[in-house]
Amino acid sequence: MRSLALLLSMSVLACAGAGPTRDKRAFFQRVDLPRWQRLGIEPNFLAQALDTTHSMSEFFDDVWVKRWLDEGRRLEAIAAGLESTDPTAAGKAYADAARYYIVAHYPNPRTPLKKEAFEASLRTTSKGMALGGIAFDPIDFTAPMGALHVVRSKPLGDGVKRPVIIVSGGLDGYKEELALLLQGSLAGSGVANGVVLVLADMPGTGQNPRPLSAKGHEEYSAIIDRLATEPDIDSTRIGFMGLSFGGYWAVRLPQVEPRIKAAVNFGGPMTRAFTLSNFGRLPDAFVQAALQVMGVSNIFGLAGVSDSLAKSVSDGLATNQKPLLTINGTEDSVIPMEDTMFPGTAGSPRTFFLVPGDDHCAMGNLELVVGVAKSWLDKELAAP
Repeated sequence: MRSLALLLSMSVLACAGAGPTRDKRAFFQRVDLPRWQRLGIEPNFLAQALDTTHSMSEFFDDVWVKRWLDEGRRLEAIAAGLESTDPTAAGKAYADAARYYIVAHYPNPRTPLKKEAFEASLRTTSKGMALGGIAFDPIDFTAPMGALHVVRSKPLGDGVKRPVIIVSGGLDGYKEELALLLQGSLAGSGVANGVVLVLADMPGTGQNPRPLSAKGHEEYSAIIDRLATEPDIDSTRIGFMGLSFGGYWAVRLPQVEPRIKAAVNFGGPMTRAFTLSNFGRLPDAFVQAALQVMGVSNIFGLAGVSDSLAKSVSDGLATNQKPLLTINGTEDSVIPMEDTMFPGTAGSPRTFFLVPGDDHCAMGNLELVVGVAKSWLDKELAAP
């Protein structure tokens, strides 16, 4: 496996120049479009929305947000009407409404309409889970840093302890979206194969209270503390999967949290991604999301938090001997290729799965790469 990783790393070095881009349509055509298709947005509705949108900055315009809010409201009204006569259909309809609310508050809920959409996504996702339309249950608890909220795949109630995979998104991918994205490809197979799936918001996002900082690992440790009390979870077999900025924590968390046995990094930023020059090449919507998530008001504050994140992950890399799989596209328009290959510069064992020509997190091949990640974690979390 180690030799495979080296061969893969050598084969993609020529793609290092792909790098971030400010192309007004490229990013959401290459990354958001397949993401929202996989989320279950009706194709004609999605096509019409994107046909009238020319840059990511328009995702903050009230016209864009209201389009998605109105469709979410329509579907939520249908769900409410079904509750008394067909709860199963109502659960599916609430899940459908949540999909549109999630796109409405993308990439982060910092305007009044987006905040409304975020609250609506929490409401409809909760109803969808309660009525069986979404294959997860909530876990709400109080931790030292405040209230935390995660969701987990539904327990089987058979008394068997199972390994757990914690999945965390990034700046704009909250647990509600992950539940809808992964419940077919990962959660269903996970339950069948004896794995408990837990979805968590990254610090500074969604329902995770504290701004993102180098101390963000404390939130994940608090989540693990709580999971260890679940009767069907084997706390000696915990895996972690981080998507986008969550991929940073897939590399960082095993350095400081001994209970993580193996981790998968999907396109996480590491060092170069945190530089001012890289931020300057990203779409404005990403920069604004990063400012809010890190709790700073300007690019200089962003640089300060980013420096501490980069230093923390660099300092702990060489001593991290936990198995790590890195997955990404070779033409990531957000994360420089140097960051994708960064985990291979120290520590071991390291494995890479890179999809030629794909973009950030290999989102254009989501089914493929999630399957690769799941199979790899199944082996790493297998009982001794």
